[in-house]
Amino acid sequence: MVSMSLTFNFLPIDQIVSGEGSVESIVNLIGREDAERTVIITSRSVSRTSFFRKLEDALPGATVYSNISQHSPIEEIDYVVNQTGKKNVKFFVSVGGGSVIDSTKVIRSKVDPEIPQVAIPTTLSAAEFSHIAGFSEEGEKRGIKGKNLVPRYIFLDPEATLETPIELWRSTGIRSLDHAIEATLGGGFVDMRVLFSTLSVKLLFENLTGNKLENRRECQVASWYSYVDVYDSPMGYSHQIGKVIGARWKIPHGITSCITLPEMLRFYSSSPPEGLSKLAISITGEKSEKKAVENLARTVDDFIVGMSLKRRLSDYGIVEENIQFIAEKIGRKDEIFMEHLRNLL
Repeated sequence: MVSMSLTFNFLPIDQIVSGEGSVESIVNLIGREDAERTVIITSRSVSRTSFFRKLEDALPGATVYSNISQHSPIEEIDYVVNQTGKKNVKFFVSVGGGSVIDSTKVIRSKVDPEIPQVAIPTTLSAAEFSHIAGFSEEGEKRGIKGKNLVPRYIFLDPEATLETPIELWRSTGIRSLDHAIEATLGGGFVDMRVLFSTLSVKLLFENLTGNKLENRRECQVASWYSYVDVYDSPMGYSHQIGKVIGARWKIPHGITSCITLPEMLRFYSSSPPEGLSKLAISITGEKSEKKAVENLARTVDDFIVGMSLKRRLSDYGIVEENIQFIAEKIGRKDEIFMEHLRNLL
């Protein structure tokens, strides 16, 4: 028998809190005396929400930057870095979706990565659970990695999401679905990832179309379960394509997954990896690995259609001539894969 060692990498998250009432908990964590040494980072739209105003009122003296937009442009990040670089910052607080949370990670990497980040997500991007920070520069998606970049404190407060536009909420839910499914593609502790991914997928299927606080709370937990082993789970082609089309054609993160996930599942169905097969069998009840993944692709596609989310490249002006560019960027141009890419149109 050949011995085999498996490795699991923990990320240095100190605390995850799920439930309402996060503002009081955040104030207790930071302390009112340190409010003036706190930098809050958000987007223009989130800064106008009642939840954000409540948080801002609770931390008088905190410095607020509300300039972060979709895909985390490096110019917006560098502006905050230049403004905060000489200040004695004790906490960074990020309130928003993946772009805001990732931007805060990049800002910390440039100012001082050891300054703790408090993350309050308003979408289901799951960026708060990751050691990866993406940003855009000159129409290209770039990124940095580091265990110390993951937010130290995460507050999953469904009240923070109530003013998130429904299309954004549901499309980022598909992003979490994408995380959960593609997390099963790699090796290592496959069974553990399949277990959490199965829980995540089921919670999203059951709650993403609902709009009560309980539904939103369950979706937030599902986003966490989708990324439990993010350090050891390199993402697959759905994410890779999403990064290219998101940065180049300004497609929102969640919508990129609506476009790519069902078709990439069809691609994987011809020879599905072990973890994906186990997940698909668990979700669909189909015993054949190939048919299980095909059925999962169809179920995901129907789920997206049922929420009236955009799901074609052509919805964003992408045409046949652009397929070659996408293929070159992800480094795969064989005819079978190219055919699946063309199906995205």
